[in-house]
Amino acid sequence: MRDQGWGGRASVRRKLAQSVRKKLPVCVAVLAMTMATGGGGGLFAQDDNARALAERSAIVVDGRVLKLNASEEPMLATSERTAVILVLRMHAGSEVAGDQAGRNVTVILSRAGALKVGDEARFFGNPRFVGKTLTIADEGEIVSKGAAPLTDVQRGSQARKDRPVLERLGVASLVFRGTVDAVKPPEAAGEQGKRPPSPSSEHDPQWQVATVRVATLLKGSEAGQMVTVAFASSNDIVWFHAPKLKAGQDAVFIAHALNKENASRYRASELSSLVEKQPVYVVVEPSDVLPAADEARVRGLLSSGKEAK
Repeated sequence: MRDQGWGGRASVRRKLAQSVRKKLPVCVAVLAMTMATGGGGGLFAQDDNARALAERSAIVVDGRVLKLNASEEPMLATSERTAVILVLRMHAGSEVAGDQAGRNVTVILSRAGALKVGDEARFFGNPRFVGKTLTIADEGEIVSKGAAPLTDVQRGSQARKDRPVLERLGVASLVFRGTVDAVKPPEAAGEQGKRPPSPSSEHDPQWQVATVRVATLLKGSEAGQMVTVAFASSNDIVWFHAPKLKAGQDAVFIAHALNKENASRYRASELSSLVEKQPVYVVVEPSDVLPAADEARVRGLLSSGKEAK
């Protein structure tokens, strides 16, 4: 074979490089798939995905697959993605569905064919049905053999709990720890003689007014010793989860200033006369009133929010 010289060899090298470049995306794809499956140890990359899955999941359990293509929920038809598992441990979600350890649970798997009968895995999901039995719609599963450390699950679950609090802190006018001194209807709090209350309408919040004694100011300008906080006392579906305050309650308040501009949004027209006389704040979301024990947690979230800006 004749020597091609430097020019000929350069041509061969160029063709070889072009061939490698064409095949490179395939190599990268195979490598990515191998990394994503943890080399066969788990169904997902273990660290970041475990935390991300926990952030998206209200329920996290360890379980053993008892039956595939099965369902113990009458309202859920069986399919290749339904399975019945025995819950071995519950890491998150007992406040939503009770402690399910030792019980059978129906799971809608994130994908078909990922598990077989007898496999033990960590299931990340959200409740589809909560009744006589629990049904979980999975965000993902990680087989126990390759399950990530529980610290990843705990961090993800905590991030999920912190998210709505962070959102409310970001738009709050005043954040403080305090004790409810008294609770009164709006007219008793300073509107007597102004005008008769308007007739109740659909989804009426039935506002009540609490005077709250400030113990620790966490966000906002100096509020003084007492703060007026309005809350919806109605158990109507719109207001069922809104905080209900009572005298003597010690809590952290994430409060939002009430004014004439936002009164209609809060359906708070009956508080308008009170707003003209003094600052009034409202608490309307579940995250607006937290246990007093969460004071340090709220301080940390406020600090992290400042650092993120």
